[in-house]
Amino acid sequence: MRAGITSLHTADIAELLNLLEEAETKQRIFGFLPPQLASEVLSFVAPPTQEILTRQLSNAVLGTVVEHIESDDAVDLLATLSPQRTNAVLEHVSENLAADISQLMRHPEDVAGGIMQTEYIAVGEGARVDQAIETIRSHVNEVSDLHSVFIVNPIGHLVGVLPLRKLILARPTELVEHLMDRQVISVRVDLDQEAVAQVCQKYDLVSLPVVDAEGKLVGLITVDDVVDVLEEEATEDIYKLANLSQEEEVFEPPWQSIRHRLPWLGLNLITTSLSAAVIAFFEDTIRAVAAAFMTIVAAQGGNAGIQTLTLTVRGLALGEVSLNHARRVLFKELSVALGNGLILGLVAGAVAYLWEGSPLLGGVLALALVVNLVVAAVVGSMVPFLLEHCGVDPAVASNVFVTACTDIFGFFSFLGILALLWGSG
Repeated sequence: MRAGITSLHTADIAELLNLLEEAETKQRIFGFLPPQLASEVLSFVAPPTQEILTRQLSNAVLGTVVEHIESDDAVDLLATLSPQRTNAVLEHVSENLAADISQLMRHPEDVAGGIMQTEYIAVGEGARVDQAIETIRSHVNEVSDLHSVFIVNPIGHLVGVLPLRKLILARPTELVEHLMDRQVISVRVDLDQEAVAQVCQKYDLVSLPVVDAEGKLVGLITVDDVVDVLEEEATEDIYKLANLSQEEEVFEPPWQSIRHRLPWLGLNLITTSLSAAVIAFFEDTIRAVAAAFMTIVAAQGGNAGIQTLTLTVRGLALGEVSLNHARRVLFKELSVALGNGLILGLVAGAVAYLWEGSPLLGGVLALALVVNLVVAAVVGSMVPFLLEHCGVDPAVASNVFVTACTDIFGFFSFLGILALLWGSG
């Protein structure tokens, strides 16, 4: 069994450990792994599994793990430990690495400095090609993902980048400053991680240098970190659209899930109570006419609003739209709403007429659908821009407002128009 486990790819071992349910089984299989492989696997497993595995390891063993993995992965690992144990683990690593990790841990986890690693290859702009290659050879065990060599001036400022392919094809005596690309794409250490991912996506980069406020090279972000950021940001937005806390996990204790979900469900209770008040106001009308049709109006408005909301939030998150595009987005969504409203209204109105035999009911349903889809377009497109303008993440509360508005206006438009025409008829 030991030989079978150790022959698997690191990611496959991590997946196996994540799938196992019993903590003791996870720990026993993890114990089969040699130190180097165990260190790599520990940086791959999901946080709950990582917590189970680190629980059984001594501080000295964790120090060995930290020595064998990249600095950004080491920071992620140590972030799951208490401050006291983190300090104890760092006592078992080299002084230079401990200083680097301590520096990285000072950065917020959601900025470039929080996801970068300190392992990279940099040479002076006066170096020759053969000297640069020798530098790579001397650090080959430290830098596992090497795509480019960074060129710095005497005071450490990033002045150029030299792709590895271009380096190995050059003559040994040629100066790197004659070969390097001076148009370096880099990010500041305090740039938000979502913006970092957008830079990598825009320029199609597999690695990205990180500089401080003075332009000095301080770290490197690789494509695997960017993928993690994109997944994390997408998960965050999906959770927020569903009014879930990003901290919530599938198997966490029920009382924690209650604490995470109850505030938003409480807000939703208030908004649905407003919808109920609208229905109660038109109670006599509902008694007189089949009430089933009003749910169509509210449901269609809710679906249309969520469609508009999702597109708008995604555009804001990816930088495809900004506050300056609000009017353009609104007009486009209004056009879509009118088109969909007219088509759906004609179809639903015809069905209502055939069902109830009442032209009045069919016309009211058609008109109410158009009105509520227009409301959905306005709310679904403008609420994210309003929250963005107020400095609030658009994915946080947009869903609640859109659902509330489409429910309230859906019932109000159908019942209001029906009561008006019914009374006049």
